[in-house]
Amino acid sequence: MKVLVTGATGFIGRQLTLALATAGYDVKALCRNTDHPYLIKHKNIEPVLGNILYKQSLARAMQGCSQVYHTAAIAKMWCRNPDDYHETNVNGTHIVLETAGLTGVKKVVYTSTCGVWGPTIKHPMTETDPRVTGFPIAYERTKYLAELEVQNFIKQGMQVVTVNPSRVYGQGPVTDSNTVGKMISGYLSGKWRILPGSGQQVANYAFLDDVVAGHIAAMDKGISGERYILGGHDISFNDFFKTLQQVSGKQLGLIRIPLKAIKLYSRLQWLKTRLTGLPPVFLPEFAERLKYDQKYCSNKAVTYLGYNITPFAEGLHKTVDYIKGIKE
Repeated sequence: MKVLVTGATGFIGRQLTLALATAGYDVKALCRNTDHPYLIKHKNIEPVLGNILYKQSLARAMQGCSQVYHTAAIAKMWCRNPDDYHETNVNGTHIVLETAGLTGVKKVVYTSTCGVWGPTIKHPMTETDPRVTGFPIAYERTKYLAELEVQNFIKQGMQVVTVNPSRVYGQGPVTDSNTVGKMISGYLSGKWRILPGSGQQVANYAFLDDVVAGHIAAMDKGISGERYILGGHDISFNDFFKTLQQVSGKQLGLIRIPLKAIKLYSRLQWLKTRLTGLPPVFLPEFAERLKYDQKYCSNKAVTYLGYNITPFAEGLHKTVDYIKGIKE
C-alpha cells in the first residue's frame, strides 16, 4: 500500500516514515528538499519534492496513495513573518485535505497538538473538554483553526482522524521545534541550569515511539471525526530534572529563577526582536504559560487505539543515550 507523509523531515514525520517503511508500506516522503539531512533513507521510502502550499506538487505526491499522514506544520516559537503560521498550519491543511479528496485518498490522519486545549486548571484535559483561556500562542491558535478545517471536510464526507500529541520527546534531531530535546541537550552540555519558579509546574510528556505508533493505530482503528490525545506522563519540572539527573548520571546544580524574572526577561527579548529583527530566546506568551499546568489524559487512545505509554524514565534514558551519541 502506498502512503504519503507530509513533513517527512520533521521530528514526528521522519520517525513515522521509518516506522511505516519498516512495516512494509511504500512511503512517499514529502519534503521541500530531497537531500535534507533529516530525511531517512530506506528502500521503501521515496523522497518526493513538494510543498503543502503548492497544489500541483502535492497532487503528484498523492497519486496512487490511499492514505495520507499530514504532520507538516510550523511549530517553532517564533517566525520572522507571523503570517507564516496561518499560511502553513491553516491554509496548508486546507490544501492537503482538498487535494486528498481530488486524488481519491481514502483516509487522512491529521497531526494536531494538545496545545489546542492549552493550560489546565485542575484535572487533566480530555478530548471533550473546552479550552479555558484565549490563544496568545500563534502555533496553538492556528492548529485550532486547522482542526476547524478538518471538521469542514469531514462534513463533506472525507475520512479524517485527528491525533493530538502532547510535549513529545525521544530519539530525533534537536531542532527549534523539539523543545524537550533542546532542554535535555542543554542540560547534558551544562548550558541549561534553569528551574522555572518553584519547579512544581506540570506538563505532559509523550515518548516519540508511542506517538508514532499512535498515528498508525489512528489510521487503522481511528474513527473519522474523532480526536485522540497521544500523551504520556504528567511530570513537574522538579521531577523532570530529577529523573534526567538519574538516567544521565550528570548531577548539575539548578538555579531557581522566579517567574517574574522570566517574564521580565521575555519582555526584553520581545523588545530586542522588535528593534533589531533578531530571533528572541523566549517570548512573553511562553513565560505566561509557565504559571499553569498542562495535564492531559490519553485514556481514549489507550482504550480505542491500543495506545501504549512508555514509562517516563525508560523513554528519557533512550533519549539521553541518543543525544549523547550525537555529541560524541
